[in-house]
Amino acid sequence: MSILKKLEAFEAILPLPALLKLGEAVIPHREYTFVRVYDNEGNFGTGFALSRNAPVSLTALKTVAPYWEGQPLDNHPAFYEKTVRANSPLGTNGIFWRALSLADCALYDLLAQRAGKPLAEYLGGALRPTPTMLVGGYPLPDETPDSLGDQMRKMAAYQPAGIKIGSSSDYARDTHRLAACRKAIPDGPPLMIDLYWNAPGADSLLPEARKWAEFNMGWLEDPFPFDDFENLAQLAEHLPYPVAVGDEQSGVRHFRRLMEVGRIGVVRLDATVCGGVRAFLKIAELAAERNRFVSCHVYHHVHIQLASVIPNARWVEYFLPDSGLDSIQLVWNSDLSWANGALVPPRASGMGYDWNEDSLNHYRKP
Repeated sequence: MSILKKLEAFEAILPLPALLKLGEAVIPHREYTFVRVYDNEGNFGTGFALSRNAPVSLTALKTVAPYWEGQPLDNHPAFYEKTVRANSPLGTNGIFWRALSLADCALYDLLAQRAGKPLAEYLGGALRPTPTMLVGGYPLPDETPDSLGDQMRKMAAYQPAGIKIGSSSDYARDTHRLAACRKAIPDGPPLMIDLYWNAPGADSLLPEARKWAEFNMGWLEDPFPFDDFENLAQLAEHLPYPVAVGDEQSGVRHFRRLMEVGRIGVVRLDATVCGGVRAFLKIAELAAERNRFVSCHVYHHVHIQLASVIPNARWVEYFLPDSGLDSIQLVWNSDLSWANGALVPPRASGMGYDWNEDSLNHYRKP
């Protein structure tokens, strides 16, 4: 009998070339949580994501591991559900769900490896390149229209399905920034803008956000706090382009409310947060029933696999390694390849990670 023998969880601190500021968040480095699950035959699977400075690894060890270790692997739906019920006082969003999601991603990586298949094929899908959205344009102290335009031209050369920039939290300034982006790539892909949940309300945002329609907007992302369904609905009703929400949120019922009450037009989905691989698939199915497209939030190895399984995935998000916005590339040997504006899913079994274990151990937090 194959047993889930051990769950391991830890953080790694990965340096950035320069400090980042997103709304009120100051990011001096990238801290990632890694969760690994091991079977009794020496195989392991990995889930990883940004910790958001929360004790995610400790939470995984205290709230997930006791219900997983020693369990038959074939019984994974049952011990997943038991873990959810045992931790119900912790709610349906938050640190516990991040920990559980990473454990579930690690578990599916392991299951697919044991089957000798890429995750997409293990789940019944067929590997296919998925159009990729590039992320850049974070507001920096020395940003100019020319430097922003240079970023846009560089990213547009990859022929992505979209380019997303970060808001400056000054929406009138963002109007000028989006204008500079579109001027640099007049025939380029749609633009997206991430507001980091900081907008005070739909009424104050709409005057500038309506102007952004002239820049061929793909969507406006994360304008309000997670459960501000009323402002989401008001904004969605009065904008001529979609509102996209969900990439740091959890739970099937919550996503149903985002679609039905909040009226979001694009479902931003992240398997490392929403409840894992199994929750991702359920939420994507709900979105398809409501004619919503899914945009996958970074962590491209897992999401390009899942995008090959669901019919309504239209974007997988990606940071170019030399963008200075992320540093996960420090702990793997090779990344996915590009073809015709899309990342190409690997043929390796599981998620297809190519970890550099020496580097990972070097950056591992004591």
